[in-house]
Amino acid sequence: MKSSGAKSRLSPVLSREEREELESLLLSWVLGALREAGLLGVTHVVSSDLVILRLANGYGAGTVREARDEGVNAAVEAGVDALGRPRKVLVLPSDLPLLRASQLKHIVSLSELLQVVIAPSASFNGTNALVFPPSVGLPLSYDDNSFWNHVRASGRKGLSVGVVSKYGLTFDLDSPEDLRNLARARENTPAAAFARRKVK
Repeated sequence: MKSSGAKSRLSPVLSREEREELESLLLSWVLGALREAGLLGVTHVVSSDLVILRLANGYGAGTVREARDEGVNAAVEAGVDALGRPRKVLVLPSDLPLLRASQLKHIVSLSELLQVVIAPSASFNGTNALVFPPSVGLPLSYDDNSFWNHVRASGRKGLSVGVVSKYGLTFDLDSPEDLRNLARARENTPAAAFARRKVK
């Protein structure tokens, strides 16, 4: 998770304070889903922001502090290194307002059968969940058409790949249009309630 208030694409419609409130709601929701899925005990939040790390600690998650925000690729590498390069890792962003524990369990079960499991963003140009074994040296391509790059890189290494496109995994919150779509969503989550209050 980037520094608090960093969602600059939402700045036309939300103040910094509102973005910080939303980010806390989003992280809390994702951590809650991980807890319900039985994964919180092995979850670590990577961030350079002490406020975010304290929130994660309060939920019982581990933390990895970066010196500064250097992008998602660097954050994932920092997390993997801090955990001693485990057999497999599941990488999630913190901005999945409709994520459900059942979807996380589905990914984990697939990862027992396949070497790589990917959940794309709704536009299929980003990666909203990625399970991979660090030992294979899969090149990370976040922020750069990452879904297809991760699929192609897995293929080049001869790795078995599964793709999961459940809505709670593919819907992320980046833009004012995403906020409007979240306000119209039927799901009654904290971030959706926030969106309904803010969208005019």
